[in-house]
Amino acid sequence: MPKLLTTRPEDEFVLRCAREFVGCPDVSCAQAPVGDLDWQYVRNCAAAHRVSPSLNRLAEVGAHKADTRQRVRWNLLLTRELLKVLEVLDRSGIEAIPFKGPLLSSILYADATVRESCDLDILVRPEDAHRAGKALVAAGYPTDLPSDSYQRAAYLRSRYELHFTSPSSRIPIEIHQSFLPSSYCLPLDYEAIWRRAERVPFFGRDVLSLSTADLLLMLCIHGAKHSWAELIYVCDISRLLVKHGNEINWPELSKQAGASGALRILRVGLLLASDVLDVPLPAAFLKEARADAPAIRISRQASRSLFNRQDEVSAFTQYRLFLRTRERLRDRLTSIARLIWSPNEEDYSLLRLPALLSSLYFPIHAIRVAGKYGCQMLRGNN
Repeated sequence: MPKLLTTRPEDEFVLRCAREFVGCPDVSCAQAPVGDLDWQYVRNCAAAHRVSPSLNRLAEVGAHKADTRQRVRWNLLLTRELLKVLEVLDRSGIEAIPFKGPLLSSILYADATVRESCDLDILVRPEDAHRAGKALVAAGYPTDLPSDSYQRAAYLRSRYELHFTSPSSRIPIEIHQSFLPSSYCLPLDYEAIWRRAERVPFFGRDVLSLSTADLLLMLCIHGAKHSWAELIYVCDISRLLVKHGNEINWPELSKQAGASGALRILRVGLLLASDVLDVPLPAAFLKEARADAPAIRISRQASRSLFNRQDEVSAFTQYRLFLRTRERLRDRLTSIARLIWSPNEEDYSLLRLPALLSSLYFPIHAIRVAGKYGCQMLRGNN
């Protein structure tokens, strides 16, 4: 296990609580010295990593019952809104797969209110995205999609997620066509993901969910996208391994991840689960992951940064770190090219051009990217 470089005993205590929370074997918070800890720091640290529920069972922490009630109330609002959105989409004949949020909490922790979530993420097929948007707008959900038909079509082409808000509780809702923007160049086989989707019980109805293997890969991708900046990303992967790891066909998962150029992403996520939270991995997979030198370097850097990051990670730095997880040169080069040349919704918002001049969005986007990231690239700053 690499040294995590936790500089305070409070950090190690949060880690021990997280290990116990996800159900890691042979770990007990009772092993941790708790007499002289700075409990305010412990609470702040757990909140920053979105693992506060792992502390609630410990009387020594003085868990705030009001905070717990607020989290439960918010998650119940999320759950209610998720069921409403799924009903709206179902009435329009649109299949949808919720991921993350209350359904993930229910699948991993057997309780939709335990895991901290801030919004709803729902996957639809790309060909259904326009109809899903129309259905939600008709149901009264505000959106930032433009009313102009040309710009709306351009947004649907450039965005991987569409943003809505619940009319009453103002819950953010993201309707995804994919897990990542096209600029990340991660060509997952979404048709196969939809074929493997499973029905699971959720608050009195059966809803579609990612298969266990696809859910694991999605969690690794999500953690990599956010540079593993929060412990919750490692906790979710660890909990899935503890609870459902024996359901996974590991050779098949490795094959699927390798086909899309995401094998190193998978390895980094699982190495973090093993090294940070002591989750056992299948011996054959662990041997292959340990032989992947870049994966080892990335996972060690991520584990050391968990409790030693001084500044918030910028979007550009996150993108650069994500590129390092890609094992295929062609994916890295294609990703950079798309980042530079592919217009996005900001370009369409900045300047409204007629369809005849729409090709000008490409150089406009390149100029914007150069202005936004050029200095950072030259200086090599994070």
